[in-house]
Amino acid sequence: MIDEFAKRHDLPAFRVRQFREGYYKHAISGIQELSVWSKELRDLFEKEETWSTLDVVRELVSTGKDTIKTLFRLQDGITIETVLMKHRDGRNTICVSCQSGCPVGCAFCATGKLGFRRNLTATEIVDQALHFMRKMKIEHQDVSNIVFMGMGEPMLNLEAVSEAIRIMTSPEYMGMGDRRITVSTSGYVPQLRAFIDGGYKGKLAISLHAPNQEIRLKIMPIAKVFPFSDVIGAGDYYIQKVRRRLSYEYILIKDVNDQPAHAKELANVLKGKLVHVNLIPCNPVSGTGFGKPTKEAMQQFSDVLTRFGIANTLRVTMGDSIKAACGQLDGK
Repeated sequence: MIDEFAKRHDLPAFRVRQFREGYYKHAISGIQELSVWSKELRDLFEKEETWSTLDVVRELVSTGKDTIKTLFRLQDGITIETVLMKHRDGRNTICVSCQSGCPVGCAFCATGKLGFRRNLTATEIVDQALHFMRKMKIEHQDVSNIVFMGMGEPMLNLEAVSEAIRIMTSPEYMGMGDRRITVSTSGYVPQLRAFIDGGYKGKLAISLHAPNQEIRLKIMPIAKVFPFSDVIGAGDYYIQKVRRRLSYEYILIKDVNDQPAHAKELANVLKGKLVHVNLIPCNPVSGTGFGKPTKEAMQQFSDVLTRFGIANTLRVTMGDSIKAACGQLDGK
């Protein structure tokens, strides 16, 4: 946006730096807030450029006021959803989408039931973050983290995701630290290895959701192409190369993968590795037939992992009242 405008009007480099400072770091809501530019230049920019690639269709706030889900319409009419989570400890996390729909087709996921529409551009990904940064600025709060855990599979839109992360972490743009970015993948092994080899230094979360290949195959079609052992190997590769703790996401589904024996099997697979397991209660999605385990069953699963020395957290569900929780985004 700014580069093309600067080239057309032969703007000096310091004008571009001023724009980036205001747009990305200070999250200004419109060009007229960029007071270091003349009124004439601001009006010209407003006439020629579009401020955001996203239009807000609707926003929903959870009953606990801790989650906001926004439905955006892109310039071609396709929709996506993005979520802001306000944690009790004061952190604010933006969950961005990288695709409209998703081609992975996990059996428990509403986004997967939509099928694949298209990849998002890096600008469309970044604009999701900027939308909520502007909202937080009004409330005199900052965004703590950005997670690629919304609609879509990041490894299947690697070029745009990598560019979006560059903009988020580059000092001349948003300037967020690497540790404030988390990318989640269902386990596309070659793409993940390429992503790591490309220099990714942020956090990684692998959606595992099973203690073995047999169960994973039942709920995640990707297991047909990339078996359980290959996914674990890719996780080990991240730990070795990036030297950072890896998160495994594990959705607890009643009578599918939630038994103490499953926990013990998972613990044996992960024993001795620099990992943390996020245990996520299965959220209701129409048509899947999957249910949430009892609190006692989830705690028992967690206790088994702890007994075997596997760090884990029972995730607090946020946003399920507005279908903004894990696996519930459906673009509607």
